[in-house]
Amino acid sequence: MESDYQSKLSYPIELPYVALEIANLSGSEIDPVSFNHLNEYVINEPVGYTYRQAIGLIGQFQSGFVFFDRYGRLAIRNLEDPRFRIDPNEYFLKGLTKSELMYQPKGISCKVVTPKGESSNETNVLQAGSTAGAQISIENNVMTQPLLNLIFQQVKGINYYPINLKWRGNPALEVGDWVTMIDRKGKQFKSPVLNYTIVFDGGLNSTISADTKAYSSNVSTFKGPLQQKLDELDHRVDAAGKNNVYDGTEEPKHPKEGDIWFKKNGPDDEIWVYKQISPGVFEWVMTTSTTMDQDIKDQIENSTPKDDIIKTINLSSEMDGKEWLKIEGAKIWLTKETKIDRAIITSAMIGSVDAGTINAGTLDASKITVTNLNAKAISTGIATGKNLSINFDTGQVNFQSGNITNALGKININLDKSLMYFKKNTTNSSVIGDNGFVVYNGTPTSSNIDIYDNKIIVAVGKFSGTPGLIGNRGLEVASYKYKKLSNGSVEYQRVAGFEVLSNGDAYLFSEENKTLQIGYANTKTLLMSYTNDIRGNLTVGNLNATGAKNAIHVTRDGVRATPAYETTESYLGDIGRNVTNEECEVWVPIDAIFSDTVNLDIPYEVFLQVYDDARVWVSDFRSDAFLVCSDRPMIRFAWEIKAKRTGYEKDRLVLQEFTNQEIEERWREDL
Repeated sequence: MESDYQSKLSYPIELPYVALEIANLSGSEIDPVSFNHLNEYVINEPVGYTYRQAIGLIGQFQSGFVFFDRYGRLAIRNLEDPRFRIDPNEYFLKGLTKSELMYQPKGISCKVVTPKGESSNETNVLQAGSTAGAQISIENNVMTQPLLNLIFQQVKGINYYPINLKWRGNPALEVGDWVTMIDRKGKQFKSPVLNYTIVFDGGLNSTISADTKAYSSNVSTFKGPLQQKLDELDHRVDAAGKNNVYDGTEEPKHPKEGDIWFKKNGPDDEIWVYKQISPGVFEWVMTTSTTMDQDIKDQIENSTPKDDIIKTINLSSEMDGKEWLKIEGAKIWLTKETKIDRAIITSAMIGSVDAGTINAGTLDASKITVTNLNAKAISTGIATGKNLSINFDTGQVNFQSGNITNALGKININLDKSLMYFKKNTTNSSVIGDNGFVVYNGTPTSSNIDIYDNKIIVAVGKFSGTPGLIGNRGLEVASYKYKKLSNGSVEYQRVAGFEVLSNGDAYLFSEENKTLQIGYANTKTLLMSYTNDIRGNLTVGNLNATGAKNAIHVTRDGVRATPAYETTESYLGDIGRNVTNEECEVWVPIDAIFSDTVNLDIPYEVFLQVYDDARVWVSDFRSDAFLVCSDRPMIRFAWEIKAKRTGYEKDRLVLQEFTNQEIEERWREDL
């Protein structure tokens, strides 16, 4: 890691690419989890650094630190809270030293050295946050002011009491972990492990520390009238508009009853409310914290495992001095599957038998004498007669011949003719035959109409009353094709048709990769064609909408619609980012595939958004690229191009065939 780092990447470039190159060139195995979560900041090339120093810069940009984990992998991490607790009985004698002044960074400064010529350098010090109070000082020659501001936003909420603890140690603890401790006053607090040594010499001996210089927050500074007004505005108002909502680690000034304070306490967040605790006395009272209460934690850790619940019911040493499980209770209900080994319950253990229901696979009637049988429920294996067989185990019922009818005679299943009649009256009925045909309002004369034929036309005269769907399945009319399988059976596959569900949903469908068309009944004039090449895609020629054209998205508050962006002419657009070079310019190439869809031989428009303190503009246009210039080198910007769609260059607010009256009528129909 001490060799010189010479990058082969093209800069500026995102942070993860630089981190991976450092690991690859240095021959280090990475921790994929931490490397997959790196910020995608754009940085310039680190020059004059070793591999160790360069990867340290990456840790700075992450507001964290770099180390080799216990598996020998290169990792980049931030402070994490594993909810690790060190009890006082693990401290060595007078092992805990705690500063009563809380540390919290108020500002961060970065020394940046920029080469000027071959023999001179220019040194700048960037500053984020306040210059008073605890400061973090770093050196990073590729740091910029916007990136330093982002880093400070990530670390400004860190606060803890500096500590030094000598204790018996635990290898599970790592540098960067928050640890919970208890001071001499019995107060629980958390501090990060910034230094950690562990020694084994007949026993574990460990020291952890977070040695930082804390500053008292009770410092009076002069503030002008404008700053005082800004401080008064530095809070939020609750939803009711009656109370203020504060955040930060410093106690809010001049609160009123009901104000809320979101307080950062180490890795935890707390909610405090300003309440009256006695007549005329108001204080901040903590109501909620992300810190888990120790009593709740102990209850979870000491709870009975699910596999040992029965063992904890009633254990006694009765019966031959053995330990038995004894369950006492007059109301015990065993549901679902309960197993008892065979032959372990003898007749002496059964007080009485209620034979109202007997369930057995086979009963040998030759060994049973029945004078009179009055059975409300009989459970058995198979009951067989001359024309009827019932298998109570599988539920299968076999009829040899005869008819199955209801009391009114409107349902008749003829087993001899393999027909099923649903009679409306003496002349009209619906019949289903054994060859799969359906006849409505009549008597079948033949059985050669196959419902799985290539084409079936069903003509319906007039419904009497209002037709409806009964049940959960709804109505389906479809054509099928069949295929013989290797075992000789036939498999039917649905091809096309329509389906109406009982909830009111309707579907018109075709076979996959086939065309679904909608047209007029007599002339079959095509109105819409839909090729189901990929499920959910619809391809049409021209599409006009009198209502909204929306895309819908799943959000945390339901499915929401976003309307289409419309223009008076047929424009297509593309968006991207780039950076000007040392000569304060860059040619931005236009995507070749995008250029196939638009006409770039006529004027097109480019819009720019600068991301640095500079000015950018478009200086030249070509059909394959456009030139962007800046008044300073290495300026980041975003661009958006708008060009007219090929073949629609002259379209502008095209007049439609609809009249205003027709649009109004359709609108009123939708109300």
